[in-house]
Amino acid sequence: MGSGDELVEQAPDHGVSSLGTAGVIANRRRTRPEAEYREPTAEEWDAFEGHFDSRKVEFGLCGRPYGSPCNHEHACIRCPVLQVNPEMIKRLEEIEQDLLDRRERAEQEGWKGEIEGIDLTLQLLRQERPDATRFARRANRVPLGMPSVRPTT
Repeated sequence: MGSGDELVEQAPDHGVSSLGTAGVIANRRRTRPEAEYREPTAEEWDAFEGHFDSRKVEFGLCGRPYGSPCNHEHACIRCPVLQVNPEMIKRLEEIEQDLLDRRERAEQEGWKGEIEGIDLTLQLLRQERPDATRFARRANRVPLGMPSVRPTT
């Protein structure tokens, strides 16, 4: 596989958009320091793979970028980058019922701060369910493969 330089040399000089993806990548690689294109060490590769292993959470997958910390202190239900596994929809329903029970108790006790926190969690939890349901429908699609042109006979 080539470096892509041949694509850049053949492309007309009409700006970056005329180069296509391969040309843009080739241009970018020519401007970056060569040291950035080294093989990762075993420790770096382990850390990279570990990042994705640690993104597996109870409800599905955490979608935060590589090397970034959790901004929600591992309160995954409240996190906008949580990708809920459709198999966990039933678990979300159980948690919602538990939150409703806790909210009722908080109202009885007059815990206004607790009610506020539960209401926020309920709101965000209820936003996760349609996403997971939509993903479940998408996951059940039948792959049709790539279309091809039939030879003329």
